Parts: sequence; structure tokens; C-alpha cells
Amino acid sequence: SFSDGGSFLLAENAKSQANALLSEGADWIEVSGQSSNVKAELVSEEEEWSRISEILPFLQNANAKTSIDSFRPLVQAKALDFGVQCLNDISGFTHSDAKSVLKERLLANKNVNLIVMHSHTSGIAKEKSSLDPSNVVPTILKFFEDIKRELLSWEISEDRIYFDPGMGFFLGEDPELSFAVLRDLKIILAKFPKLMVSVSRKSFLGNALGGLKVTDREFASLAVEIYLLQLGVPWIRTHNVKKIKQAEMLFKKLNLLPT
Repeated sequence: SFSDGGSFLLAENAKSQANALLSEGADWIEVSGQSSNVKAELVSEEEEWSRISEILPFLQNANAKTSIDSFRPLVQAKALDFGVQCLNDISGFTHSDAKSVLKERLLANKNVNLIVMHSHTSGIAKEKSSLDPSNVVPTILKFFEDIKRELLSWEISEDRIYFDPGMGFFLGEDPELSFAVLRDLKIILAKFPKLMVSVSRKSFLGNALGGLKVTDREFASLAVEIYLLQLGVPWIRTHNVKKIKQAEMLFKKLNLLPT
């Protein structure tokens, strides 16, 4: 993750973190060998896979549901051959080789989920977005419709496809883009109920609160994640599992979450 400063690049550190997240109640563990932060540099496909493959046997032995965060079809294919249960693609499976590399593997592995993320760019996040708060939600909805149609043409069943509106720099450098999406999440959920949202530690939260640095964004992250719980967002991608699990338990006791 961009927010941990590379603390889990070493396999042993990654294993410890995975154990901690599982003990705190994580339903899935997601692994990536390539940061998607706006300031990140691309590593080679070989290096990306090397980083991922070091932790996959450990997760498999732990019976952890595992998601791979990659936008490169060859890396995704290796992960599928290894037995991962989810592909999270920040480019929404728009790579020119996606169909030729992935289709047959996905048809052979019918339990694998796909997460289609919208981004104003392909690959890692970039600045200079053309989106504005008035058109961001319609743009996301159209992208989802287009990619859904494409994946269905691969004969991928609709129940396997989740959608992620992208937040922060995936929408653009203007924090209001992310808040516009959050305000209209009900509209997106009505059309795409299988939704995943990730706001954890993102810069738009820090900017809205006077420029909080990454390490000071935990409470802001939790506040918005509680909002996501209350809306009934089925998948929430977070760094701090313990806080959101505790919030979820308490809000259930108070009958404040959808059933």
C-alpha cells in the first residue's frame, strides 16, 4: 500500500500483516506487487509477480480468501493459475490483452470474482483529470455498463462481477470528485449493487480536513466507512480491519445497519 511506506515488501513482514488482518476479522486479503499511487513508479511484470508470489503459498496454507490487485493480464493469469479467488483490476480489464489472456482461464475457474474499477486513467493514478463533480457519476455508470457488456460477452456470469467507482486520484486531484461520488452512492448501488468502495487513508479525506498526513487519516477513514456500512455497500476495502469490524458489531446491536 502507498500508505505504509513499503513496510510489507519483505515476505515475512507481509505474512505477519496478513495474520494480523485475518485475526482482526478480514474476510479477504488483497496482495499487490505494484503501487497504484499517483507518485508510484512502474516495476517490471517480473518484479511485480515476484513480490506477489512470495506470499501466495502462505495465504493458501492459511485458507485465506485472496484477491490480487493488478492491471497486467500476464500477472493476473499467473495468479489465476496459482488459485487466487479474485482479480481486482484498477483499469477495469481494459488492457488490450485482457480477453486473449484471461477469458479461457476465467471460464475454467468459475468461482473467481472480478472487480472492475473505474479510473480516469489506465494503470496507476495520474493527475490532470477531465472529470468534474457534475459528470463524475454519469461517467462511472457508463464505464460500468460498457465493461459489464464486454465481460458478459466473454461468457462471464454477472454474479461474479463487482464494481469499484475508484476514489481519490483515480477520479482526479479535486477532492470534491470523491465526495460527489460518495453523496450519490445510492444511485450507483441501485444500478450496480455488487459494489466495492475503498476510501481508507486516501488523500481526499486529508485534504478535506486541512491537509492531514496519511498517518492521521484513520478516524476520517472510519467515519466514511461507517457511512458505507449504513448504505449496505457489500465490500469495503480497508487498511484497518479492527476498527471497522468493531463499528460494524456495535451498529448491528443498535439495528442501524441494513439487513
